[in-house]
Amino acid sequence: MKREQIDFWHVEEHQLEIHQRLLNWAQWVKPRPAWWIHPMWRQSRSNARQWHQPTLREPVDLNEALAMEKAVANLPLMNKHAIRWCYVYCTEPYKIRRQLGVSDQALRDLIRDGRQMLDR
Repeated sequence: MKREQIDFWHVEEHQLEIHQRLLNWAQWVKPRPAWWIHPMWRQSRSNARQWHQPTLREPVDLNEALAMEKAVANLPLMNKHAIRWCYVYCTEPYKIRRQLGVSDQALRDLIRDGRQMLDR
């Protein structure tokens, strides 16, 4: 018996606006490597700048990201973990499914329902 493939990153058309806001939030909240924030390296310059053009990132709307962080923190526990997994951590689905104790379809539903709760 072949398992049905589920697309966890599919966004329904009526949720595209909240999806963009969640992407902005995820860019702000994603963990950075330890050297990124360590005070010892704050003023240092990378030698890589000599050889490569710096890559520009999309600007982050900090006020919107902070408001979204508060909204995500107020979600029900299962939806909160599913949304954080989908937008911030992006690891293998089996890890979050095992942690939450849900099936593929239930995880997809948690993500979709979490977006819907945030869209209000």
